[in-house]
Amino acid sequence: MDSGTARPLQLGLVLPRNTASLPPLAVLAARAGWQALWVPAGSPWPARSAAAGLRIGSILDDGKVGALEPTSDVWMRAGATANVAQAVAGIDPHEVSVDAPDDRAAAAIRSAGAVPVFGPAPLRTLVEMLRDARGKSAVCLPASPGRTVAEAHARLSSDPGLRAEADAAPGLVGTLEDCQQTVAALYAAGMRELRLRLPGTPDIPDVIAQISTLRGEALRGSDAGSPRSPAPSAPTGWGGRP
Repeated sequence: MDSGTARPLQLGLVLPRNTASLPPLAVLAARAGWQALWVPAGSPWPARSAAAGLRIGSILDDGKVGALEPTSDVWMRAGATANVAQAVAGIDPHEVSVDAPDDRAAAAIRSAGAVPVFGPAPLRTLVEMLRDARGKSAVCLPASPGRTVAEAHARLSSDPGLRAEADAAPGLVGTLEDCQQTVAALYAAGMRELRLRLPGTPDIPDVIAQISTLRGEALRGSDAGSPRSPAPSAPTGWGGRP
């Protein structure tokens, strides 16, 4: 469990592979107060001017590190490498994170100098892994907040892969209040970094704005199971639809 209990939650947006039909996600995330962007291998790298103030990292699915941006962090997804220590060697000073399916893998990843990433997984599994963790770790989940549960699930219909992931890890698919309860439980267990995959739908600006309200002040004094609070308004200047 991360001992930095006073640290605010860091939000990271996992960019879809195809963003051609979407609004400028880097700009929206930056305006909404997110902290990081994660770019899939082979996808266009966001302009620094658009992602001002954001940490930008590369997602690797095959373990190849030759085409990394010179200032990027590295996130190795499941199956990217069978030898964490070998993969981490030679790519300093990047921060390296690696998917960790269980506690044993997390320990091996941490001993290699990298950060374990838990999930996607059910809430109970994530809470147990976070409580057993020693040091920094991150959580990855699909997310789709809606005014109703039906709306949240309907948004996933255009992305079968993300929908399947959400079926297995549904903690952040539901009303904003449901999502707040999930984040509060993970935060109480020690989560301080959350990386999110969002549906690539036309209302993604709304989703980015809603998720941004689940960090910082919204978590202060919030515990899992506490009475639900009203959904907060979108951040000033977040860039969504009028």
